[in-house]
Amino acid sequence: MAATARSTTPEDITSPVRELVIPDPSSSVRWHEHDWPHPLARWHYHPEVEVHLIRESSGTVMAGDWAGPFGPGHLSLMGSFLPHNWISHRDDSAVVRNRDAVLQFDQERFFAAAGTLPELEALRPLLEAAARGIEFTGRTAVQGAAAMEAVNGTFGLRRLATVAELLAVLAESPESERRYLDSRGGTYRLDASEAEVFNRALGYITEHLEGRMLVPEVAEAVGLSRDAFSRLFAKATGVGFNRTVTRMRLTEACRLLRGTDLPVSDICYRVGFTNLSNFNRHFRATTGTTPSRYRRIDQL
Repeated sequence: MAATARSTTPEDITSPVRELVIPDPSSSVRWHEHDWPHPLARWHYHPEVEVHLIRESSGTVMAGDWAGPFGPGHLSLMGSFLPHNWISHRDDSAVVRNRDAVLQFDQERFFAAAGTLPELEALRPLLEAAARGIEFTGRTAVQGAAAMEAVNGTFGLRRLATVAELLAVLAESPESERRYLDSRGGTYRLDASEAEVFNRALGYITEHLEGRMLVPEVAEAVGLSRDAFSRLFAKATGVGFNRTVTRMRLTEACRLLRGTDLPVSDICYRVGFTNLSNFNRHFRATTGTTPSRYRRIDQL
């Protein structure tokens, strides 16, 4: 199988970090869907908690200092003010229709309502854990995706009931079907100009992933000094430039291992590693297994 081409357009990489979520006066939640690329599909944050379902395509999900792979059926919960983005790997001409289904709500309204509706207290541990971002797997992901789709087209009490069912599935999920993403669980606040520069940097890295990646080169590409760029990247990701680039390279390697028949050695150099032993060491440290075994497990 041939490797899939990958590209990032200007629309992918320029955006203020703060997304303004317009509340629906007739509902306590906001449900919508959108294509990819789309103005909403960027590195951003908002005060609202977000349940996010990816219906089609695969790529890289970023949440705080986390970067990892996603595919169809990827279900996650992003906490208040946790920056996040899903970057699909695609051909230049491809548009993924209705890739994303999104449910957003103000967690403080739910906490306040728990004063008179004590059943809502069961959501508190889930929403507090969402500060790190949670990726759901297994049965929870399947049931949660179905519950997420059921919200679409509902109104009034029916919508409230379907949202309650979705949140119950997530709140009752076992730890074995949760992956906590961001290591800090803190706030990442970039102003609009910082976010615009950071998004341009991500776009540059994505375009040049298989080449040698140096801080001065990327800093120059986005118009910053080396020191200013390093400070910005640490503020935005919590782990800095080198670890973020390594994670993005490993995420792309996982995609190629799953979706192509390229030899492991070819994938190593294609994603920017300069020698196979270094690639294998980083891959094992991140995934817990070797590239060859990762491919065999995925094919089972």
